[in-house]
Formats: sequence, structure tokens, C-alpha cells
Amino acid sequence: MKNNYLKILDDYLLLFPEEKERQARLLGYLEKSNDKEIIDWNNFIGHIVAGGFIYAKEEHKFLVLYHKDLKMFLYPGGHVNDNEKNPLQAAKREIMEETGLSNLEQLKLSENEQIPLDIDTHLIGYNERLNIPAHYHFDFRYLFIVDKISRIKIEQNELSNYKWIDIYELKNDLNYGKIVNKIENIINKL
Repeated sequence: MKNNYLKILDDYLLLFPEEKERQARLLGYLEKSNDKEIIDWNNFIGHIVAGGFIYAKEEHKFLVLYHKDLKMFLYPGGHVNDNEKNPLQAAKREIMEETGLSNLEQLKLSENEQIPLDIDTHLIGYNERLNIPAHYHFDFRYLFIVDKISRIKIEQNELSNYKWIDIYELKNDLNYGKIVNKIENIINKL
């Protein structure tokens, strides 16, 4: 499993060589960790997660979900399970669980569909409800497209609301960082 993540990271850096420094923490983490540690939810150094931005082509909107513990709107995503072979598989499962959406078209960057649009490392603060200490998430983020806005059935344990927002609202949310420029470049070509 670890070797697959290292390969995905290598291929990702071939597409985005300017991100070598940005991905240094993830590379070091992968090199020092074993297969089980990299996806272990109880590894409080950090662990890999996966998710996806969902873009409705007809309305030019993105789906965001309100996360109760993090107290913010985010794209669907979450932890990788032991039985999942790669982060893309985890992202698709998380999207289905959190939104009910299953008929998604993945926007692929290359022949290797496992290469995400972005890999982000961010610190998750202490979770009071679950008493989980602060730790890093190494987030493999994909872009999926639906033809038009459809009915969403959000998962109620972690989420409380959702909305569809345009690219300008996405840009104004500092939580998304560099991925917004990548997304905008891609959707302008659709």
C-alpha cells in the first residue's frame, strides 16, 4: 500500500514539479511509516485521507458540506479504510456515504486515474466531541463532475448542511488554498 502512495506522489510531482517542497512533509511521512500507519485513524502524527470536489457543469457550482466538528463547509471526503487499494477508491466511497451521489465523472489528469488534482497537508485541531488530539491529514483531493445539481442526502453524524457555491465563493474561502487555481483552470476548459 505504502509503495502505491509513493508512486502516486512521484507521478503527481511529474505533473506539478513546482510542488516538491510543498510535498516534502508527505514524502518524509511515507518513507518513515509502514503500510498500516499511513491510514491508521489512531496515528496522531497523521494519516492519509481522500476526498473530492464535485462540480455541477450546468449551474457552474461546487458542492460543499458543513462539518459539525470542524465547524466549516468542506468538500466531501474522509479516512481511507483498510480494504481500499488507493485514495481514489476512498474518495469515491466517502462521496457516496456523505452525499448519496454515485454517478460521478472523474476529471483525470493523466492515464493514471489515481493521481489527484491536489495533495494537501493540513493540521486538524483537537476534536472535543471525540477527544482526538491534533494531527495531520495528508489529503488526496480529486475533481468530479456531474451534469447538473441533483438531490443530496447528507450523512447526519458528521454533517449538518450543504450548499452549492460558485468559483468566486470557493476562491474567497482561505481553507481551499492553491487547489482553487487548479480547479478554475480546468473548468474554464470544459
